[in-house]
Amino acid sequence: MIPPDQTDLVEPKPTVPTPRRRIVFLNRSYWPDIEATGQLLSDLCRGLAPHFDVHVVCGQPNSPEPSSSYLQVGAEVRDGVTIHRLAHHQFAKKNPFGRILNLLSFFYSARRFLRKVDWGADVVISETDPFLLPIAGAEFARRVGAEHCVYLQDIYPDVAEAVGKVRIPLVAPLLRRKLRAAYQNASRIIVLGRCMRRRLTGPRWGIQRDKIEIVPNWSDCQTIVPIDPRENQFRKRFELADAFVVMHSGNMGLTQRLEVLISAAAQPHWPARAKLLLVGNGASRDKLLEHTARLNLPPGRVEFVHYQPRDQLTESLSAANVHVVSMHENVTGCLCPSKLYGIMAAGRSVIAVADPQTDLCQTVRERDIGWCVPPGSPSAIADAVAKAEAESRRTSTCDFVNRQRRSRDAAIRHFDRPVIVKKFSQILASILSDHAIDLTDHNLHEAPLSRHLSASDSGFALTL
Repeated sequence: MIPPDQTDLVEPKPTVPTPRRRIVFLNRSYWPDIEATGQLLSDLCRGLAPHFDVHVVCGQPNSPEPSSSYLQVGAEVRDGVTIHRLAHHQFAKKNPFGRILNLLSFFYSARRFLRKVDWGADVVISETDPFLLPIAGAEFARRVGAEHCVYLQDIYPDVAEAVGKVRIPLVAPLLRRKLRAAYQNASRIIVLGRCMRRRLTGPRWGIQRDKIEIVPNWSDCQTIVPIDPRENQFRKRFELADAFVVMHSGNMGLTQRLEVLISAAAQPHWPARAKLLLVGNGASRDKLLEHTARLNLPPGRVEFVHYQPRDQLTESLSAANVHVVSMHENVTGCLCPSKLYGIMAAGRSVIAVADPQTDLCQTVRERDIGWCVPPGSPSAIADAVAKAEAESRRTSTCDFVNRQRRSRDAAIRHFDRPVIVKKFSQILASILSDHAIDLTDHNLHEAPLSRHLSASDSGFALTL
């Protein structure tokens, strides 16, 4: 037997794993914050983590989950996501001046952090908590040679203008000019609906349509499921067994005009057994309590309940017979309420109080899952509640039940978390295919965990 020629034996080269592409999100709210944008971003990052090296630069939670344990300042890894949590000031949100200082504090803390870090990214995604973040994200992306993507949960300063909170002349045009530059230079702009895209492509912003992607928010249809009212523990705790529950769940701020909804409960044609339940907190809560007291409503007609733990969200959302999602008439195109998708996952119908051109109303009409009411009319809201309550009492309740079934079915097919995470992943893949880089020339994937930062890393200079 002739031994093989040793010169013909080639030692196989070791396989070098391809480094995952790094995605860096910027947003003040993240786990363990129970505010909506923080929960949504936490869910999204957890879904992207198996496919990308996901980092989040975030701040201090306004409403942390009860008993949650987290590193207050510094870096930690959770669910495969590297979290870089920064120090910044936190003043009471009820104070308008304090709210401004809060957003400036985190913006400058994030900007300083991104100027110091010695690692980079493939894609930088700037969200809008606070709305100035795309300016810092654009600077960081340029410095490290990354693509920049703007992910708009709302459009500022348009929201502030819409609710009358911009009183200093020239401030809004200045902010819009700075933000427009960041948007126009971004690789993609992701918005939540068609109405937001129409606003950005209009004359005030002038953003080209072809760089705008629509990715709606979502709910987790495995976690939030319909619960029979007779077995619902939330209804039992709050003694709602015989009530027709009309619920508003979520933030109580200026963009919802909840005083109009509460006034609807004082209308003579509001059904006697209908109870309005407002679940959540927000800057307007105290004023809404005062407004309710002035109306001298029948006992128990309107009640307030604080935010429920996330693990009880299925119970609270399913406790309603019908939900109300309300939008200020002036914020059309500025935002799309994310609460709609949790309601749909719970299999409940919706009274949408909003402009007909909003994605909210268009979704309710197209999916036939409820009623649309023009904003600003307590009487029209009471009419819709009366229709829903009467429909639920009919001997044959097929119409009411079928609305609920269509709501749940649409949530699973179009607004479930895996569906939206897949769509977001496809957008990232498209961005990365346009951003061919030689990874051997970049130290993008050897990022040390960030050092702990002190409160001195926050700043207040108003130079944008």
